[in-house]
Amino acid sequence: MTTDQLKEVLGNYKWTLLVALIMFAMVGFGYKLARIIDEGDSKKVQAQQETIAILSEENHALTTKVNQLEVAMELATLETESITNTLGEQKKELEAQQELLSFYERVVAPEKTDEGFAIEGVEVFKLSDNTYQLRLVLLQSKQQKAVINGSLDISVVGQRNGQAITLRSGESSLLAEDIKYRFRFFQAVNVTLTIDEDINPESIAFSTTVYQYKTRKGNYEISVPWNEALSVEIE
Repeated sequence: MTTDQLKEVLGNYKWTLLVALIMFAMVGFGYKLARIIDEGDSKKVQAQQETIAILSEENHALTTKVNQLEVAMELATLETESITNTLGEQKKELEAQQELLSFYERVVAPEKTDEGFAIEGVEVFKLSDNTYQLRLVLLQSKQQKAVINGSLDISVVGQRNGQAITLRSGESSLLAEDIKYRFRFFQAVNVTLTIDEDINPESIAFSTTVYQYKTRKGNYEISVPWNEALSVEIE
């Protein structure tokens, strides 16, 4: 049945009423559908907001944990550096004590060494551009100790303008005279050396003829690389 036929059957009044009812039904259905869609969107938005809130909270927690771990790592690094520095200082102190012990062993227990005369602890400290402080210890390592004496000759070997040069105590500006010594156990030496600025030292050498009273007991020679004898700071 067509709409025209339906209109003739129902008449104008009923047809109009039917159309109005249909339109109201469509409007109501559309409103209902819109409400359903709107509620669905609201729930979706709410779910998204809740998800964002959860993710934000988790991100904050993770950020806090990362910051805590970074602080812990920094503290661990500082502690490790402190421990390393402490161990380094303890190692240096132990080496110094072992060196001192070795020195005293050579003084009081000469049977542990073969030489009758020895030079220990050679150190050079730079005081200015052309002056240096030389420190060393002379010791006697004979089991039956008697007073020994002699003169210690000091030589600095180096380069000046590409040419080899040797400075000797008593013969140059290095040191006015040889070092006189007289001792039974050991003798500390502390003197100032003068070396021109244009000289590049390579080694420092020591030589002496050892006497017991007036009796000659032998010769002694030793050479130490300059870079090994040179120390950074005066203690």
